[in-house]
Formats: sequence, structure tokens, C-alpha cells
Amino acid sequence: MSHVIFKPKLLAWLMAAAGLLSACGGGGGGSAATPTAAALSSGTISGLGSIIVNGVRYETVGSQVLDADDGSTAITTPLRIGMTVSVEQSGTDALTLRPIAGKILVQSGIKGVASYTGSTLTVAGMPITTDTSTILLGTTGAVTNLTALNNQAVEVYGLPQADGSFLATLVEAETGLVNVQVVGTVQSMDTTAKTLVLGTTAAPITVNYASITPPSSLAIGSVIVVKAATNTTANTYTASSLQIRSGTASTYTSYASNYSGTTGVRNERNELYGAVSDKTLIYSGGTVTGCTLKIQGIQVQASSPALCASIANGTYVEAKGTLSNGVLVATKIEFEGNQNNGYSDDWNDNDSDGLHHRSLSTLSTPTELQASRSFEMYGALSCSAVNVGCTLTRGAIVYTADMSSAYWDEHQPTISGYVEAKGYLTGNTFKVSKIESKDRRYGTGHGDDD
Repeated sequence: MSHVIFKPKLLAWLMAAAGLLSACGGGGGGSAATPTAAALSSGTISGLGSIIVNGVRYETVGSQVLDADDGSTAITTPLRIGMTVSVEQSGTDALTLRPIAGKILVQSGIKGVASYTGSTLTVAGMPITTDTSTILLGTTGAVTNLTALNNQAVEVYGLPQADGSFLATLVEAETGLVNVQVVGTVQSMDTTAKTLVLGTTAAPITVNYASITPPSSLAIGSVIVVKAATNTTANTYTASSLQIRSGTASTYTSYASNYSGTTGVRNERNELYGAVSDKTLIYSGGTVTGCTLKIQGIQVQASSPALCASIANGTYVEAKGTLSNGVLVATKIEFEGNQNNGYSDDWNDNDSDGLHHRSLSTLSTPTELQASRSFEMYGALSCSAVNVGCTLTRGAIVYTADMSSAYWDEHQPTISGYVEAKGYLTGNTFKVSKIESKDRRYGTGHGDDD
């Protein structure tokens, strides 16, 4: 017989996070408080490079990425925009003054086979709603559509609603079959038969929990996660485990209301911070009207001909805008670091990322220069020996990697593989200050999984 996995301490953390307690504040959070456990900030990832949650950008090199339901199982999938997480801050980066994410607790989603008929989507029988901001990804990480996801095993991250529906923020195809996991708000209970109902009135899912001991606080209105020992879609599941995510769906209303980029501006809800790849100019007749490009593996569309003419593959930028059908429609693209193109050094930035209102011409000390050019880079490392003769490849761009003063997180140096590196750019040389192997988390072959 399986046991209920129920962690009161973790629940207390997540409930504290529902109040958006954050040691660093910002991004719509309320006034800071001091819970008995480390403060968590919970919400939906709105930006990459490293990650942005509730309007705060967190450094992620060296972060522990764990399953929120047990607090210990390592997550083996890449962090993506649309995932719901809780972030435990562990100090502040001395160079950039950004908070460091010591732990990132990922709240896993609904798992099962997707069924898309007409305009109706269900996963494991649970009703799922989507909108233009929902990100849909195939098994390769490329943007796809609901028709292509039909009959595929998927995981759906998102926001349980009080009426039993589930608003998807990210739907990601899985390789192979997955055992069913349902997440939702309890609509009714029969304590005699030991059953409860999730889903909506039109699409109910019955969960039988007779073979386990449920949490004592289980009640109508609770948001729960239920695992079942089957990969087949059904209307009734036998629970092999049952946990409470929150006492109320209003927790996830707060996630939605605090979903923002670092500026807090409505049309800059999403941000991508990284090197440009796959740039393509858009023409109308013989006139350039804009461009498309990729940052952090996500498609970006920009409509400024002058700006697009200044961007090159390998340019390090911060793109801000709103995701629509998997594409970031950029309202602002800011060049980071020294650029000889008239768009230098983040001058009009006000997102408290350590770069705003600074001009390289006024900087003189090595610390100032490093802070103004401090970036993360995800890519393929190749060295002739440990920290010797190294390059970092990101898409089609190859950077020389100066590893002379690099610190390897968890002391696991390697000469090749997928890594996350922190440092600063000098020309085409990336001066690495801290680096972490990602192959143990992400597996190989995920050059765009940032």
C-alpha cells in the first residue's frame, strides 16, 4: 500500500509563499515578513536569464532545483517560462546585487495523455483552458500547437481555478508514457465512500482515496495533487498518493496577479536576457520592417528597422514584451554591455538589474566593468583540458572562454558538455567567474534549454 506524502513544513512554506513573502521584495510582493522557515517567493516564471518570478530576477548558477511536493527529488527538466515555482533566496550576488536562488521548488503539473477535440482540451480527463499566452512545446522544446499535441503524453503547468478548471501556462510534450498526476480544486467529497471530485461539472474526475490516509486538512476547496499508478485516461482514479498544495485556489489567483517582468509594465510582462541567435530580417518589398531572432531558444519579433539593423548574432540583449502563441512580441530590446551601435548600456532600463542608467564611458574599475557586463550563458563547453583551451558554443556563435579564474559549482569540473556559466564579455571572450555542469540535470543535447 502506498503512503500519503504530506509535508506540513513544506506546506507552511508554500502557504507563506502564497502571501508572496520575499526576502528581497519587488515585483508586486507585499511587505517582507520573517517566517520560521526560509522565506519563499512563489509564482509563475515570467522570464529567463536566469529566472524572473514575481518581477524579481534571480541568479540560478548553483541553485538546487527540486520537486516542491517532497522538497528533495531533483527536477530533471529545464526551467521554462510558464512553470509554477517557489524560490528560496540564498543571499545576494556581490557583483550584480541580484538575489541568488538557493532552492527552486517546481510545482509539477497535470500529467497524462492530451485529448484535443474541436476546441476542448483535456489531459488525463481533466479539463484544461488555454489562451494566447499559454506556451505549447513539443518533445524537442520547439513551439507547437494543440493539434500536434493530441494523443501525446504531456505535463501541464498552470493555475487551478475555484470552479475546477485548470488554466495552463505551459504545456510540454513528454517522451514516452507518464503515470497520471492530476492537480485541481476539490469540488465535493464523500467521506464515507472516501472519494472526492475534481474537474468541472461538465467534466468531473472522481478520485478514490480509500487505500491511503488522507491529510487531516483535506476539504472542499483545497487544491491537491493526486498521483495514480496508471498511464491510461479514466474518469475515476485510485490515488497512490495525495498531497495538499494550498488550502484555497486564491493562492493561484495571486500568482496570476503578480505575473510580471522586472519593470512591472503591463506590456513588458515577459523578459529574455541572453545572446541573440537565428536573426532574420523582415522585408516589405525591399524595405526592412523588422526582424525575428531567438533568445534563450524562444522566438522574438521586433518591429524597429534601425534596432534590427544593429543586432547581430551573438549580441547580448534584454528583450521585453509579451508572449503570444509562443513568440515574444518585443516592445523594448536593450543592448547589454559595450555595443558600438548607438544602443549602448541599458540606458533606459529601470528594472533594478544592476545595469540601469550606466554608461561604460563613466566606468573605470574592474569591478564596475564586470558588474556592467555580468551575464549568464548557457551552451556547450569544449576544452582541451580542465579550464584550458576552452570555448563556449551558443547556437551558431562560438565564444572563447577564459576559465583562468572560474569556480566550478559543486566542484564538478568537466572538459565538455552543456553548462551554465556566469561571467562577463570582453569582445568575443567570455571571462567565466562561476560555472555549473547542466548535463546531470538536463541531459545532453539541450543547447536551447535555458
